[in-house]
Amino acid sequence: MGTTRNIAWLLLGVASLFSFGVLGQELSFYTDYPAVVVSQGREVSLEVKLLYTGYSPVDVELSVAGPEDWNPRFETSGYPIIRIQAVHLLPGEEEPKVIRFKARPPEEAPGGDYQFTLTAATPDGALRQSFTVTVTLEAEAQPEEEETEEVLQLVVDYPSLENAAGEEFVYTIQIKNQTDEDQVVELTGEAPLGWIGYFTPRWQQDTRITSIKVSAHGTENIRFVVVPTPGAEEGEYSIVFRAQAGDYQASLELGATITGTYELRLASEAEITGSGDTWNIKATEGQAREFTLYLGNLGSAPIHDVNFHVNEPQGWTVEFAPETVDSVPPTGGLADLVKVTVTITPPNRAIPGDYQMRIVATGQEDHASAELRVTVGAAMGWGWIGVGVVVFVVAALTGVFVRLGRR
Repeated sequence: MGTTRNIAWLLLGVASLFSFGVLGQELSFYTDYPAVVVSQGREVSLEVKLLYTGYSPVDVELSVAGPEDWNPRFETSGYPIIRIQAVHLLPGEEEPKVIRFKARPPEEAPGGDYQFTLTAATPDGALRQSFTVTVTLEAEAQPEEEETEEVLQLVVDYPSLENAAGEEFVYTIQIKNQTDEDQVVELTGEAPLGWIGYFTPRWQQDTRITSIKVSAHGTENIRFVVVPTPGAEEGEYSIVFRAQAGDYQASLELGATITGTYELRLASEAEITGSGDTWNIKATEGQAREFTLYLGNLGSAPIHDVNFHVNEPQGWTVEFAPETVDSVPPTGGLADLVKVTVTITPPNRAIPGDYQMRIVATGQEDHASAELRVTVGAAMGWGWIGVGVVVFVVAALTGVFVRLGRR
């Protein structure tokens, strides 16, 4: 009876875990613009987003319910444009997957409101989300000048980049020509004062360009390279990219975030002061030997929580004071260096000779290491004992010779 009860509780626990795992998965399927207005002859093109929180990858099938003569469909948001029926989603993604919902009103469609129900669902139906898009069709076409809105379409996968000071920012941008004619697109950009910007073809990075030819209904990829001024301060900066072909133009708002650099260094007393210990020191068996090292930071931002490690020989003790350094500031002079005392104690009766050990300093942002060679000599007490033994042996031999001489 007890065994049966235990099995029942076990099955209930497994079922609870399974239920929690399923309930813990969520699928978000939405658009930022659920109601739009289009004119006769203009195609509906909306960004649709999927965000999945779960524990394993899933395939999500897409479907649309609405006026079939509008040819409703889903397509990829980037080039090349492909019609899609399902999307593969990975767990843990912070940014949603972006696709496009498209539909084109037939020529004879009267003005009014048209509704489309968009659905995303896993094949087993465990996850399912739907929403409605209302398209208001205007009977009269928009004025000719408004049709130039998306003649040039710009796409960038990573509009905001983060780099350490001194490094360049590289944005890969797609330029889409949605006209029936080839277009020569002029390229310009705006960056903070003193920054340098230039353009290259994506696959010819040694060639700088100011314009590029984009074929009718074609796409070209370019690199927009932005180089900050030396010593640019940490922070967020705005950059603008512009493309223009005749009367058609488009722009992108880009972001550049500069972070600090980190370069931890270890130095001996001789390297810093010109005197004192180098990385080769002498020690005596069984006796503590103090060695001074300095921490420096050749970067532009502090390095935090520096701890020390050493691969000392067996039986040795190595201690650091302080054991942890809270912060190593950028080194502008001797005052910015952090002094650390290392106490090294070889064991009693350590074999005289050279010993090698590596000292490693590890912080949150960077680490550094150095090789220290310790030459161990015998203690003076053992030296005097050795002298005594020699004296005793000499005295004994002298006594023997004297006795032999008398005989």
